[in-house]
Amino acid sequence: MGRFLTPQDFIAQFGEREAQAIAGTGDFNSLEGSQIDHAAIEAEIAFADELIAGYVLARHPWVNDQDVADMPNLLKGLGGDIVRYRLRDKQGGKGQVSETVEKRHADALKRLEAIQAGKLDLPRDRADGADVDPVDLPGSGSDVARISGPASQANTILEGYQ
Repeated sequence: MGRFLTPQDFIAQFGEREAQAIAGTGDFNSLEGSQIDHAAIEAEIAFADELIAGYVLARHPWVNDQDVADMPNLLKGLGGDIVRYRLRDKQGGKGQVSETVEKRHADALKRLEAIQAGKLDLPRDRADGADVDPVDLPGSGSDVARISGPASQANTILEGYQ
């Protein structure tokens, strides 16, 4: 199974201060003496990876073959919201989970359900905007068979409609 998110992606999504606040080690009364606990972030990313895979891979097996750098930004964002909620929830219970964090977590789960149900399309674009699976279209000089000439009823099929 591929990875959907890295600790660096998580930190880039929410910022170093947020990462220190919810996954920091050291002085808990001040961010000055704390460092980001990458192992704690990795543990929650592993959970989010399995959760996302459970929702997405049956409908979109191509995702499994993607490098983490080429994962759709939608999945990275949803994964980040799940990881953030889980890290905040572990830091002393509900008091660390703001209404915004809780809403984004619930929305992430709803979006994963929508992807699973086929109601939300999963873009196949890389982070740089290039298509993951480009389609090669034949050029005008190719030897692809073409249909030409007017259809026998083309000019009269809509007569009488106004």
